[in-house]
Amino acid sequence: MKRGLVPAGLAVLVLALSGCVSVQTSEERVEVTPGASGTYSAGDTTVVVEPSEAPATPVEVSATPTPPTKATSVLTAIQLTVASYGVDVMADQIKAASDYACDQLAAGADADNIVALTGEIPEGANRDLVTAAKNDYCPIR
Repeated sequence: MKRGLVPAGLAVLVLALSGCVSVQTSEERVEVTPGASGTYSAGDTTVVVEPSEAPATPVEVSATPTPPTKATSVLTAIQLTVASYGVDVMADQIKAASDYACDQLAAGADADNIVALTGEIPEGANRDLVTAAKNDYCPIR
């Protein structure tokens, strides 16, 4: 029986000398808030979480788009409205007609009585120009 103890003792000695020693260490647990960024610490352990790109989100579109805030954008919209009646009016003519409509409205004229476009222009085109000028162009020009 003594022979069995020597090999077992020898095996322990060989393992100890070769560095195969098991050491149990305690583990620090760092709590990180999901989706947050920053520096988190627990004991001797520190974790740095960098911000990531914002996740894609749906885009909400309202029923009525917000009106353009630049006069040139509004004048282009007015020009396209008039063009929808089959009438090609130059950009400088649209601006002059819209300015005329704004001046008439400021003087107290009724929008229904303002004729800002003359010639072979359908009534609807003139009415729409005056309405667009009143609602969108005059307040920002």
